[in-house]
Amino acid sequence: MFNHVGDGIICTHHSEHTLRILDYPSLKLRESPAAHVGGCVAVALDPRGRYLMRLPKRLKTSLIPFSRYLASGGFDSIVNMFDLNEWICARTITVSENAINALSFSYDGEYLAIANAGNYMDICATETGVPLHRVPTLAPSPTVSWHPSKYVIAYCGQTKLREAGPPPVGVISMFGLLE
Repeated sequence: MFNHVGDGIICTHHSEHTLRILDYPSLKLRESPAAHVGGCVAVALDPRGRYLMRLPKRLKTSLIPFSRYLASGGFDSIVNMFDLNEWICARTITVSENAINALSFSYDGEYLAIANAGNYMDICATETGVPLHRVPTLAPSPTVSWHPSKYVIAYCGQTKLREAGPPPVGVISMFGLLE
């Protein structure tokens, strides 16, 4: 995924325990912090931009937004919240009992939705990691996304094939303050 400014790429791989942060467009490795015991498969950037003063080559001052946190999730069922100033893990969220499939910050960065290989999703507070709500799902969700301006999440999944049971069904669902 690209960072919010577009000058960096965050890469994960299911068989590697580290994140790879690359400059764009050179693809030069910028950081490679250890993230998970198992593979790292999900990342999300905090949408709250703080501003860093940068002096470009033309000696003009510009304000460049950057995120405060990068959330990563992996096969170890842990979500790590990296502080992007120091590239250290500021906190871990251990609410899930299953491998993490997807992560998404709310539009204001206050909440983190965690999709996993179980039949539920968790919503946690970003600053504290405290679990706030568990959303039951009909199937494991490979993806989750917050609405760009409301406290609503959309997620999908597919039920499993069961012997002598109904065929698998694709599920698209929403949860939140629907108006």
